[in-house]
Amino acid sequence: MSIKPIPKPKKKQKLSTLRNKCDRALQEAVRQVYDSCLVCGGELSCGHHYWPKSMSNTLRYDWENIIPLCAGCHLQHHSGNPDIHEQVLRIKGQKWMNDLKGKRLKITKVSKGYYQKVLENLKLIVDN
Repeated sequence: MSIKPIPKPKKKQKLSTLRNKCDRALQEAVRQVYDSCLVCGGELSCGHHYWPKSMSNTLRYDWENIIPLCAGCHLQHHSGNPDIHEQVLRIKGQKWMNDLKGKRLKITKVSKGYYQKVLENLKLIVDN
């Protein structure tokens, strides 16, 4: 009679790990869709969140909240230059801003399933 080893429990993915995967997939999707900065037309560096990620789970992966920026414009914004967001608002318009403000107030409960769905949707963009 042989004794079978006890199987190791499967590791659960932490929500923070899934969120980080989604964040990376979002940046990859931005690079697939855009090739230049919305503000100056320079070479794309990243997708910037107009409304910060910390302010709204709902807008974290909302495509309308993502602004393609070059490294220079992104650095200027994070160095405290308000001109970048003002230029984005001029380009996108007041209706866009009002729509985002409305969405920002919506409460989105994050869960493993939520992040998996976000990841699936972003992979569709990257794969196309």
